[in-house]
Amino acid sequence: MFKYFLSIFVVVLMIGSCKKDQTLSNTPEVSFDNFITYSDAAGVDTAVDFVFTIKDGDGDIGFQEGEFNASCGADNSNLYIAYEEKSGAGYRPKKIWTQVTDITTNCDTTIYFDSVQVKFNQRMQYIEPPGNSKSIEATVTYRMDYISALILLSTQGRFQFYIRDRANHISNTAVTDDLLLSK
Repeated sequence: MFKYFLSIFVVVLMIGSCKKDQTLSNTPEVSFDNFITYSDAAGVDTAVDFVFTIKDGDGDIGFQEGEFNASCGADNSNLYIAYEEKSGAGYRPKKIWTQVTDITTNCDTTIYFDSVQVKFNQRMQYIEPPGNSKSIEATVTYRMDYISALILLSTQGRFQFYIRDRANHISNTAVTDDLLLSK
C-alpha cells in the first residue's frame, strides 16, 4: 500500500516538475508594492521609499552608467512618476508654477512659465540578469529623501507611474495606494 502511494506521489511530482517556465512579455509590467516612510525625532516624515515590482521578458531595463542620449530634446529618463493630490473623493494632478525649458530635436529652445504637474522622473540603473534567461522579475526601491520634494507633496496623495525599457517599450501605468505624510 505504501509503495502505491509513493508511486502516485512520484508521478505527481514529475508532472509538476515538467511545468513550463512562465513566459514574460518583452513589454515591461509594473505593479505597486508599498511605501516605507522615515521620520525624524519630531515625527515629521523626511524620506519615503517607493517600492514596486518589475517584470520584463527580455531583461532590457535601465541605462548603463554614463549612457546618455546627447541629442537635443532627448529624454534620458526611464522611470516616470507623477503625483496626484487627494481632492474630496477623487484626485487631481499636483501642479506648481515653474520655468519650463522646451528643446526641440532641431535644438530650438523655448523658455516660458507654466503650471506643471509635480513629477519625479528618474533614470533607473542597468539591470543584467544572471545566466542564460534574460527575463527579469525584480523589486525596485526608489527613495525620495530630499525635503523640498516632500514639501511639494500634499499630506495625502498617490502616484501614477510607468517605465520605459531600452527598446522603448512602455509598460502599463500603475497607481499606488495613498501616501499619507506627516509634515
